[in-house]
Amino acid sequence: MAGKLKVFAVCLAVACRLSATVVEVDSLKALAEYAHKDNVTVRLKPGVYELNDPAMGQEMDMATFKYGWDGRHNQKVSLLHFSANNSFYDLTDTQINLDTKLHAAFGKREILEVFISGDSNMITGMTVIDVGEVAPAHGCNMMAIIGDDNTVENSRFYVHGSTPYGYGHLLGKGAGAYVPLRKHCGVLIAGQRTKFINNIVKQYAFGHGIYLQGAVDTLIKGCYVEGEMRTTDDMLKEKSGLAYDVGFKSHYPPGKIVPGQIKTLAEDGIRTYASGGFVAGRRTARVTVENCTTKNMRCGVCLGFEQGPSKIINCTALEYQERGYSIGTDGVIENSRGDAMYGPLLTFLGAGAKNCKIDLELMPAASRYPVPRVLEVNGTGHTITVRNYEGRRRQKTAPIVFGESDWGDIHLFRAPDSDPRKYSGAYDCTVTNLTGMPIVFSELSSGNKVVMNGKVERDRGTDNQVEKDNF
Repeated sequence: MAGKLKVFAVCLAVACRLSATVVEVDSLKALAEYAHKDNVTVRLKPGVYELNDPAMGQEMDMATFKYGWDGRHNQKVSLLHFSANNSFYDLTDTQINLDTKLHAAFGKREILEVFISGDSNMITGMTVIDVGEVAPAHGCNMMAIIGDDNTVENSRFYVHGSTPYGYGHLLGKGAGAYVPLRKHCGVLIAGQRTKFINNIVKQYAFGHGIYLQGAVDTLIKGCYVEGEMRTTDDMLKEKSGLAYDVGFKSHYPPGKIVPGQIKTLAEDGIRTYASGGFVAGRRTARVTVENCTTKNMRCGVCLGFEQGPSKIINCTALEYQERGYSIGTDGVIENSRGDAMYGPLLTFLGAGAKNCKIDLELMPAASRYPVPRVLEVNGTGHTITVRNYEGRRRQKTAPIVFGESDWGDIHLFRAPDSDPRKYSGAYDCTVTNLTGMPIVFSELSSGNKVVMNGKVERDRGTDNQVEKDNF
């Protein structure tokens, strides 16, 4: 009965909103005024709008918000701030062209191009395009959502302007980077019960497409995230620029940019962090990613840092650099697929994840770039099935490996004396391998069971069992 009452209440709220008097506005200034008003229904008149006036910037001390703050970089600027509650904003058939010169107009303050701090709002049909390539002086998000129970749907975000851009993360992505970082991410979700539905993020800047920090019970559904790729051969041709200036050094193995590789220029498609500064002290928790596609990003859907359980349902990861999917303890991946053209279809962020249920399809496409592992199994107690997409076998053979990971390779490169068990290890997992790809058991694997129609290429583990089946 309680569930029926809740559904009725939601339907009633939607009906009331749709029947409300619609206010039509024809300027960004007027939209910004209504963005602070509760219980309104506002439509921005169809057309193209130029956002190029620094006067639109609203300086904010984040400590004034009810969500708490950890004290770092608390001076920010928003260009379009939705602080209202229970309001509806229809931007269908509009386009906001944001002049990236605004990125340099507010000193070292971090910029939030679109900022949603109010609760229970809906924004639909928004298109925001960064025009130009001026990097922010400190950092930038095209959209940041810290309010609760907000919905953003049927919207498009075209992200430009960052430094570095053109090298991916090779020059570093955090403390100790070889060059100053002025990132520009797509969408930050930090509120509770956010719904991000049927949106497109074109991430043409160094930063994540969609990322979560302190967000709880998030639904990301029907979204598309796309970046760009570049070969290291092309990078090494440069006679000036950031990479040239540091002697083409890299934070990643083997410590320098080498020829014959391809890298994404952005970061992850959909990514969680354990927590975040907007909502100090709150753990990111429970994410559902459904019917989403990522392409040309460092990772497709990178979950596992949050408190679970989380779900990835009916998703597609294409032409990613590091991994198609990762997930944390008790997580579920079902009816999803990826191509493993440049990196493994699946990995885990260390050996701590437990009891995941995973069903994936390996797409047949391959590239001229070698992929050392098509699947990386780490953790304990997982049940994994991997099959060929549409029954077509992958064009190039690469192994499913137990107890090794790119994650581990990177950490051991940086700290060779650290314990590899901190990053990798596969124990008591059950894998049904329907792909024909070979199996490798590393030294950090034991008690695993594999049902397969291929061969064991190497077994250096203990008590691993293999059952052959022609399926």
